Amino acid sequence: IMMVIRPGDFTFAALGTAVAAVLANTAMLLFASAGQMVVITSGGIDLSTGAIMSTTACLTVEIMNGNNDRLLPAILVCLVFGFFVGTLNGIGVAYIKIPALILTLCMSNVLTKFQPIFTGAYPRGTVSQQLGDAFSFRFLGFLPGIFICSILFYILLVLFLTRLQYGARLNMVGTNPTASVLTGIRAKRVTMLAYSFGGLIAGLGGFVGAGYFRQLQIATFDGYTMQSIAAVVIGGSMIAGGKSSYFGTLTGTIMLMTLSLFLSTINTDVPFRNIIMGAMLITLLIIYNRKPGIRQ
Repeated sequence: IMMVIRPGDFTFAALGTAVAAVLANTAMLLFASAGQMVVITSGGIDLSTGAIMSTTACLTVEIMNGNNDRLLPAILVCLVFGFFVGTLNGIGVAYIKIPALILTLCMSNVLTKFQPIFTGAYPRGTVSQQLGDAFSFRFLGFLPGIFICSILFYILLVLFLTRLQYGARLNMVGTNPTASVLTGIRAKRVTMLAYSFGGLIAGLGGFVGAGYFRQLQIATFDGYTMQSIAAVVIGGSMIAGGKSSYFGTLTGTIMLMTLSLFLSTINTDVPFRNIIMGAMLITLLIIYNRKPGIRQ
């Protein structure tokens, strides 16, 4: 893109920097998309993904405050917090029968209002130098540590969903909740855990994002919510649940970030970029909902 749009500014050093920046943002979106994929597979949706990431990122810089000795407490707090919020969403959706759109949107608003309370309106801390260097270090000159971390985590997630019984049960619940109950599956618990795992993954993503960007503002990662949904749908997963494409989600994430980079390179305004992303998502939803398997 740089060679075509701005050939005069092209250098290999600039290319390496640009590729590293794209891969870093791809890594952040991959964490959001991975958690969203688990929830969507169950037949739900999570509009609090970005807010969870922003909140745990703020918690990370506040807890660490430049001290590497607080690394383990920061990780544990982020994972527990994400899992707790996701579990609250799961209980509300699976057991209380609150519509997922309403509940997770309200949870997102609560978390966004919660961030300035414990940060004093602005996150004052930062991560340790060691953590920041680990995530920002470029292998081969263009592969940032955060991207390698996200790929390794995604591989572990895919293995978890494909090798353990929970993954099969999750697909069955998303495909046909009634049939899954008749086969002896505890559909409500499976659905609740999907939101729990989605929250845990988002919490981890917030920690990793804080490690890479080092200093943050409130609601830094909120925008990843809609992008994660778009990436999962673009990747081929059914928005109605039951079918998830693991490789497709990764591909959709890369495609979405590449498109975002292209729009940024040609100096497209942020609102116009959001319109394009929204139009893509609406188009894909229309196409997928025309399939007989969803219409029945």
